[in-house]
Amino acid sequence: MRLLPKRWTFNRSTNRLRNVPKWISRLVHEDPVIRKISAAALIDRFGNGLLMSVLVIYFAFVENLGPAKTALALTIGGAAGLVVTIPAGHIVDRAGQRTVVVWSMVLNGLAMLSFVFVHTLFWLIIAFSADAMAQVFSRNGQQTLIARLGTPENAARNRAYTRAINNLGIGLGSLGAGVALSINSAQVYRLIILLNASTFFIGAMIYRTIPYYQSTLREREKFDWSIIRDGRYIAATVMAGITNLHFLVQNIGIPIWVVKYTHAPRWWLSAIFLFNTASVVLFQVRISKRSKPLKDSAGQYLLSALLLAAAFLFYAVSDGPTARLASALLLAGMALHVIAELLISMVHWQLSFDLADPARRGAYYGLWTFGDGLIEILGPSIITFALVSIGKGGWALLASMFVINASLYKYIVVRDV
Repeated sequence: MRLLPKRWTFNRSTNRLRNVPKWISRLVHEDPVIRKISAAALIDRFGNGLLMSVLVIYFAFVENLGPAKTALALTIGGAAGLVVTIPAGHIVDRAGQRTVVVWSMVLNGLAMLSFVFVHTLFWLIIAFSADAMAQVFSRNGQQTLIARLGTPENAARNRAYTRAINNLGIGLGSLGAGVALSINSAQVYRLIILLNASTFFIGAMIYRTIPYYQSTLREREKFDWSIIRDGRYIAATVMAGITNLHFLVQNIGIPIWVVKYTHAPRWWLSAIFLFNTASVVLFQVRISKRSKPLKDSAGQYLLSALLLAAAFLFYAVSDGPTARLASALLLAGMALHVIAELLISMVHWQLSFDLADPARRGAYYGLWTFGDGLIEILGPSIITFALVSIGKGGWALLASMFVINASLYKYIVVRDV
């Protein structure tokens, strides 16, 4: 039985569909390996979206550990993940991406299952640490595998496609989390945890069907810290970390600002975050077509910083007006913010892999992840200080920081590339 239209043909030498309508190609990737990676990511991120808001509330209020202890466990778990970022990358380079992703997803599922049986702070710290470390291995393997696939010509589209799928999964999961939170039942929260655990096992099964790609390091090649002598890459990691504070502005800064300073209704936060997620899903692939060689990307990076500065201006002036006007200003700010986010994600992906040694992409991406993790630990204090202690002037301070950082990009990162 023929399952595809007659004019669609399958090229066995490239494993790709041909003569597919454009609207189909935008939704379904022609590369079967990318399709499988995307399917696993959609299921995995759906589980992440389900759990994003639920887990903290479950342990803080259902298990009665309280917000402070739950936050402490999350912090220690995040630190544990941070410690293994570079070693995990080396293991990915030596063992191969598929092997690492399959095993780390299985371990991630087991760690998630353990949450159902956790009732004390000690075991919550252990569970969060195991979950965070497994996530580090899994994400490194997934991202370096995507970087390895395809050609330089379609690499940007592959990256953009998988990121759009990731956001789609998180968005759908968040809707499910909203239902769970509205029911507010211990049994439902535990069901969500079990459902999220199952997504890791399903993802591992999908990754088992992906072709094995040889490791990029010799079998017994020892781990070394030579990557920390790569000054250009470290500079790129630091600058990217500063720019990635914009994610914490979204997740921490905007909610604090809306509740503390504006007359916009609290439910409007869900609306503008849904707008952000939908925009990434719809436009990340389209934006990727504007990808430029790394040496020519400085203009795009500076543009993203200027867009962020303009978005922060809209956020700042939402303090004072009526609820409707404040809501409109917040939405306008998020529109500029998400365009900047799309550009930043495109450039950062190029930086994280194009500046890396091809044989050690896992280790290099581990260093990149370490920078992101460090910012996630330090960032909340920076954002809170700027917006709570300073107020409107904090938005100006953040905008200046982003613009100055992006202005240095062409002199420090891409000079002589």
